[in-house]
Amino acid sequence: MAGSHRPADFTSALFLGQHHPSASLAPWREFTTGVPAALRALPAAAELASAVAKSQDASAALVSRSALHGMMDVLQSLPRPGDLLLVDEGAYPLTRWACRASVPRGVRVVTYPHFQPPAVIPPSRAAHSARTWLVTDGWCQGCGQPAPLARLKELAACTGGQVIVDDSLAFGVLGRRPEPGSFGDGSGTLRWQGLEHDGVVWLGSLAKAYGTPVAVITGDSPTITRLARHGENRMHSSPPSAADLAAGLSALRDLRVPRLRTRLWRLTRWLRQAFQGLGLPLVGLPFPIVGTHMGSARLARQWWSALSTRGVETLVQLPRCRPGALLSAVVRADHSQVDLDRLVRALEAVSRDRRAA
Repeated sequence: MAGSHRPADFTSALFLGQHHPSASLAPWREFTTGVPAALRALPAAAELASAVAKSQDASAALVSRSALHGMMDVLQSLPRPGDLLLVDEGAYPLTRWACRASVPRGVRVVTYPHFQPPAVIPPSRAAHSARTWLVTDGWCQGCGQPAPLARLKELAACTGGQVIVDDSLAFGVLGRRPEPGSFGDGSGTLRWQGLEHDGVVWLGSLAKAYGTPVAVITGDSPTITRLARHGENRMHSSPPSAADLAAGLSALRDLRVPRLRTRLWRLTRWLRQAFQGLGLPLVGLPFPIVGTHMGSARLARQWWSALSTRGVETLVQLPRCRPGALLSAVVRADHSQVDLDRLVRALEAVSRDRRAA
């Protein structure tokens, strides 16, 4: 590695730079309950769920062990036999796994082109009471765009179904924007688009922006009550630990978060402008994963390797929604301007070396 100082790391998705050392967390009397979540959860679980629901003006919320645990519960508990799951073909793999697990229960699963839902709901041979649930990620890093959530809500409402959104990537970053020129309040992609949470079962992990491996599901009160009573993982898995919950509450209550998010916006905008100045075409809208499209995975890995030898760690991403590969740098609020300068200088050097080769 060139130089003697530490690498500039642009691979971590801890967007707000929160790390939660143990000494910073509230103490706990018991680390876990020793019983399934359906029987008893620690009081902090209700506090965490309530805080997220309040930020979205959602009716109710429930904590889950992880995004996978939560999505499995949603898709195993809510659609009935004969219902239809319309799934975005670019959805995150864990969402597709959870959808496939619904098939043995008599739920139909059909995919639609990425962020291009059908104009009308496909006809069904099932009873007229069958509902359609539209399943999507809130934000796609492959194309740097939000899901067409307003249209999805319209389609789901036609049959009494709902939209199921995994917003784990955007939660804590995007949210309601009082004015243009910011990421918003972190409450998620729906409010970033100016939409309410009615007709939506929303799931977001705190593992990225907030640095806490726990997830929250929000929705209307009957839906959340059903999940609390019938979620398979809640009956067979332990609830989140006291440490997870303490870190989650600490992250949400951190008074620095608005400033951290503002700093994250500024650093992201600066780096996007620097990419453009180097002739590296940007992917999508402003988001703290700043990527440029490469013609192939091989080319992207060549750039990645050349940057690594210069003490800069980046990512090679293979999008589910488009061919080729992305060379990406993940911006965090705890990056310094020196870190970003090192990245840009390394990109400039690699670009110069490739032109000279």
